[in-house]
Amino acid sequence: MVEDGGASSVVVLVEADEYKWTDVDTETLIRWRSANDCLFNGRRNAARKGFEVYVSEHGLVGRVEPNKVKRKWENLKQKYRELKTSRTGVGMEGEETTATSWKWFSLMDEALSRRHSMVSPVLVDASSIQDMFVVSPLSSSNIHSGLENQAKRRRNPDWVKILEMSDSDDVRKKLCQDREEVKERAALDREEKRERERLEREEKREEKRERERLEREEKREREWLEREERRERAWLEREEKREKERVDREERRELQWREWMDKRDKETAEREDRRQREFMTFIENVFKKPC
Repeated sequence: MVEDGGASSVVVLVEADEYKWTDVDTETLIRWRSANDCLFNGRRNAARKGFEVYVSEHGLVGRVEPNKVKRKWENLKQKYRELKTSRTGVGMEGEETTATSWKWFSLMDEALSRRHSMVSPVLVDASSIQDMFVVSPLSSSNIHSGLENQAKRRRNPDWVKILEMSDSDDVRKKLCQDREEVKERAALDREEKRERERLEREEKREEKRERERLEREEKREREWLEREERRERAWLEREEKREKERVDREERRELQWREWMDKRDKETAEREDRRQREFMTFIENVFKKPC
């Protein structure tokens, strides 16, 4: 999530890792990151690979993801910058945490090599100034002496030059810090963009695989239906053929039986006719004999 923090944008990273970071883990991470700064050279995927090395070296594989370690580091660095850029020593949101009360400020300041003199003031010796003046970042105590300091600067050109050099050094450090933040934000944006593109590619591949699977299922279903229809048609054709052959056999049998019955009736009638003729002939012969 990105929030507007005045002149510049502040990247707010929310760690949603289930891994519970102890003070020992946090100190180990800060010291390891400072000692292995060469792994984080700004190249593509350098940060992710660097924190993968951290996870592997400290036996955290399977317990915490490299991107979660990266978020932890970004949270620490963001908190450090908020306290460092706040001239009053209080957080940007008006929180009670200060650079002196935050336990990791000194270690982070040492790791990032951008220590500001917030507790120990800087003593400046000028030949044209009789007393020693203390130069420190603007705080609530020296706001009241602003007019007196301005008068002293007008009376002492060397003092003004020293302050201008100190201011330019602060400006230079602030610009370097801003450039570093821009570079970090750009790296994070690139990582997020690559992650989104990777997720989109995965979704497209998954959709394509699902579409191909459905097409294969539909094709198999169509082929199965076609086979079933062919089997059904073949079975019906065989049944029709068997029924037709059965009917033909029945008709032939009926025809043969009728022919046989007609022939038998004809033969029976012929025999009856012969017997009748023979009987009549016998009767005629009997009556024709002389008495």
